[in-house]
Amino acid sequence: MSVLVTGGLGFIGAKVVIQLLKRDIPVILADLDIEKNKVRLEENISKIGKDKKLVSYQKLDITDYQNIETIFKKHKLDCVINLAYGIGTICEENPLQASKINIVGTTSIFEMIVKYKIRRLVFASSETVYGAHQEFYGDRAVSENDYSGINNHFYTYGVMKLLNEFMAEKYIKKHGCSIAYTRPSVVFGYGRQNTAINWAEDFAAKPALGQAAYLPFSKNNKDNWIYVDDCAEQLVRLALKETLSYSCFNTGAETLDGHKLETTVKKIIPNAEIYFDEKVKSTPLIDDQNDERIRKEIDFNPRSFEEGVKCLIQDVRDNN
Repeated sequence: MSVLVTGGLGFIGAKVVIQLLKRDIPVILADLDIEKNKVRLEENISKIGKDKKLVSYQKLDITDYQNIETIFKKHKLDCVINLAYGIGTICEENPLQASKINIVGTTSIFEMIVKYKIRRLVFASSETVYGAHQEFYGDRAVSENDYSGINNHFYTYGVMKLLNEFMAEKYIKKHGCSIAYTRPSVVFGYGRQNTAINWAEDFAAKPALGQAAYLPFSKNNKDNWIYVDDCAEQLVRLALKETLSYSCFNTGAETLDGHKLETTVKKIIPNAEIYFDEKVKSTPLIDDQNDERIRKEIDFNPRSFEEGVKCLIQDVRDNN
């Protein structure tokens, strides 16, 4: 039995594939543009000493229901990790196409889980479901039971994720299927592609290349961060665990402000140039997440921000 990873050549998806291969689990990798990042993925597969033949590639247009069903008919699947999603500017600039991908496409995956009796579906939601303002919750970490209405939102992306979660709970209740989703905070690492928060790579990647990093927020801004490999590991563990206590999980990890961010990077790159925009008091994100639930559920503690920054910098240098 294989694991289907949709969006498997994306920023998080490619890391999910690597985590599965480390366990010698065959992967059906589905993505819209197979050739775009296949070479990089196969280089990383070689680095961990695994056979690239463990991966089978399938072209996937998540807006095409028949295309999706063909993949489910063709393969014997144990579980699915769905990361096929339109992120970044598409949600604001092309909401029709984004809706076809993010709403209709994700719901189509729910349909496949029921129709083909798949054991488990895991997908990445987002911390943006909590809205854009930490002040709404007060000075505390936000938990899975917290909620704010759409009048508190900034990103169309976040409202689409909110609908995905709502639909997931409907399918769980109606069909008894097993679906779980995480709410990743700021996922940082090397390899982001045209997202709304490229600064989550640039803050350390630019200095690693001897360039200045310009961050679109104040040094006093706080965000919650998780390293991309750990975000991927969480998704994999949720997919493979026999039974789950919950469907919804914060990813959490570590909350810090721009002062700590700068200090951490300069500890590794003393001459790093990092500039903040003091006119922008904060990012349109919550500041902090409580991730006790997922740590207990899958018995996994993400690495510290500093450890993640070291990995990011090493990745940048290895690839440049």
